[in-house]
Amino acid sequence: MKVKDLMTQDPVVLGPEATLEEAARRILETRYGGFPVVDGEGRLLGVVQVEELLPHPENVPFSDVEALQLFGEWVDEDALAEIYRRYQRTPVKAVMRTEIPKVHPEDPLGKALKVVLTTDLRHLPVVDEEGKVVGILTRSDFLKLILGRG
Repeated sequence: MKVKDLMTQDPVVLGPEATLEEAARRILETRYGGFPVVDGEGRLLGVVQVEELLPHPENVPFSDVEALQLFGEWVDEDALAEIYRRYQRTPVKAVMRTEIPKVHPEDPLGKALKVVLTTDLRHLPVVDEEGKVVGILTRSDFLKLILGRG
C-alpha cells in the first residue's frame, strides 16, 4: 500500500496568522487533534497540535518549584482570563512545529508508519512535489487499517 491509499485528502488547514483561539475552536469543532499550517499557496509551513496550545509544567530556573509555561512565558494556573487573551492575540506561527517529517502520496505506507511510531507527531502531513499539503495521516488511520476499516 501507498500513503495515498490511506491518507485523508484535502485536510483542514490553518494559515500562519490564524490565532490560537481560532485553532482551538477548530480543534473542538472538528474533534481533530491538530492541523497543518500552510502558506497562501498551500505549502506546508508547520503543524499545530493540541499539545502546543496547552500550558506545560516546567521547573522554575534556580528553584525546586514547578510552574506553568504558556508560549514561553510563566502563567498563574488560575489566570484563565489572561490565557484566553493570549489565545486571542497569538498567531499559530508562534507555536507551530516547523521541523516536522512529511511523506509523499507515492511513498510506501510502511515509511509513514515508521514516522508515526518513532515521533510524537500525531498528524503526519502528506505533501506533493511542490510542498503543498494534499493529505494527512493520523495514528487513528493506522488503527483503522489494522482493524480492517481502512
